[in-house]
Amino acid sequence: MRVLLSSYQCMPDQGSELGNGWHWARALAELGHEVTVLTQPSHIIRAAAPPGITFLHAACNTSPLARVSHQLGTTHHYLHWQDAAWEFASEWDQAFDVVHHVSWGSLHLGSQLWRLPVPLVYGPIGGGQTAPSGYWRQFGRSWPTEAVRTGITRGLLRWNRRSRDTVRGAAVTLVTNSATAEACRDLGARDVRYMLAEGLPPDWVGVPHDRPVGTPVVLWVGRMLPRKAPLLALHAFAELRRTMPARLVVAGDGPLLDRLRDTVAELGLGDDVEVRGRVPWTQMRPLYDGASVFLFTSLRDSSGSQFLEALGRGLPAVALNHHGIGDLDVGRAAVKVDLPDRPRDLPCLLAAAMAEVVSDPTWAGRSADAVRWASGHNWAAKAAAASAVYRDVVGART
Repeated sequence: MRVLLSSYQCMPDQGSELGNGWHWARALAELGHEVTVLTQPSHIIRAAAPPGITFLHAACNTSPLARVSHQLGTTHHYLHWQDAAWEFASEWDQAFDVVHHVSWGSLHLGSQLWRLPVPLVYGPIGGGQTAPSGYWRQFGRSWPTEAVRTGITRGLLRWNRRSRDTVRGAAVTLVTNSATAEACRDLGARDVRYMLAEGLPPDWVGVPHDRPVGTPVVLWVGRMLPRKAPLLALHAFAELRRTMPARLVVAGDGPLLDRLRDTVAELGLGDDVEVRGRVPWTQMRPLYDGASVFLFTSLRDSSGSQFLEALGRGLPAVALNHHGIGDLDVGRAAVKVDLPDRPRDLPCLLAAAMAEVVSDPTWAGRSADAVRWASGHNWAAKAAAASAVYRDVVGART
């Protein structure tokens, strides 16, 4: 089929949403689709573009709001890019069978491409999930902003014209979690289906293995943002360290990085915690392969690319049992911890779950469950699933 792929971010050799558009394009082209990617101008894409994929570049000016707030400026730029992408696509003289918007995967910000006279597949998207209000202390000064987002998601989403028009105009809306599915149906979406936003390259999926020898290593990976709760991970590790020898490796950067380092010193964990900062995605595999358990502490997340990456390398996980992770059935590959009524109890519960995993004599069985589940979410499998959706919407239109 002739597929127009809309991807605001489309970077080679990147994980998470930065690289999703790139991986979608390659996987769909390898299945024989004629893929055209609509994205931002980029010399990196021009240099690395694989054969058989056409890249169209819609440009818009930097937002003046960036001087006030990086987040506001980026969001404003994205909305203007959507308008530019719609104008660009509507004037393009090539016909397409289907349009697939993959980035950003945002319920709140929508896509203008539903206006094209071609069926739109929207997503996978997240955004319907909200942070648990009882855990406001984990967000610190950012809680008022988080509370506003919760209000926009729960009570005011129906007044968001971009969201409403997009899900009503889409032939199929793909969602990453049950909260987003419910929100889309409330907005009037015609056909809502589940699909993870993330995927794995075929060579990422490892083989089941035994737990690495030596002192158990806990791995935490992600952006240092309040909603990712890196400080919660640190306090949970401190509780684990009270009961057994262990090390914590933290990979990621962001606004909370300096505070995390200060907290490591305050808790007296300097000898047991290694803060790596930002690690390029292409260099992450050794960290996953050398760890004993992956710790995922996000208090608000659509699903979690790092969770999938860890399981793909055969690394069992401990995660919070809510949002996208709560919807997943991964067998013994992860221990999911319910959020207690008293937030102060959570670090001990996470520590107990980590101790359960790293001390499990059948750890290799958990590793096997992890690889088995993750192997069903590589990019080739996702492209095949998307192709089935394309056939549905094109057939219905015909």
